[in-house]
Amino acid sequence: MQVTERSDGTYSALKQMIISNQLGPGERLLDRELADKLGVSRTPVRDALRRLEQDGLITTRTGRRWFVADLDTKQAADLYELREVLEVRAVHLAAERGTQADFEELAGVLTTLETYREEPEKRGEEIRFGLRVHEIIARASGNAVLHETLIRLLDRMLPFIWMEMLYEDSEATETTRREHAMLLTLIREKRVDKAEEVIRTHIQTARDHMLRILSARERFYKQHTSSIGPSHTPMQARRKK
Repeated sequence: MQVTERSDGTYSALKQMIISNQLGPGERLLDRELADKLGVSRTPVRDALRRLEQDGLITTRTGRRWFVADLDTKQAADLYELREVLEVRAVHLAAERGTQADFEELAGVLTTLETYREEPEKRGEEIRFGLRVHEIIARASGNAVLHETLIRLLDRMLPFIWMEMLYEDSEATETTRREHAMLLTLIREKRVDKAEEVIRTHIQTARDHMLRILSARERFYKQHTSSIGPSHTPMQARRKK
């Protein structure tokens, strides 16, 4: 149990450091250095790095060298643009083809999501589970390729989704919950135009929020690296102070 808790804590700490830009885009991650910084052994650090790679927050290069992934505004804009196209179409088709079983499954997910309302500390779990709303709608579209493509896209977008969560406020959280519930009602009632409007607004709002975060992050990183010189990474610079 202690080993698992240590690994989970290390993972959460490193994720926070990447998302908050304490570890900058492209920075090399050394397990020994991170272990010293976090006060743990190298084993939970390596476990955390593997999990962060699955999340898309870090990448590996030749020789199993770890680096913080480059999450830039252009990449985010492209991904959210494609997501909007896919999800608007999925909502349209789900309203036309969705079955009672699809609607009941979606209602069950929404019921479960409501249980998180009084547990803000579990917002991360709610976000992950909430993605099922989008996956079920895509499957209800009856288009297997669309469904598969959207799942892969959402997996690729996880780093951005987690970053959204970190910087969202309570009003944004409630808006997301309300829009998920509205989608079920509108799809079940076959109100296609309104359902498309809701999902489009849902994704565009997330995109705009994400782009503001990334733009600020890029400005910070540019200013930070220029102040310490081009030859040092942020971690190297801190070590030399």
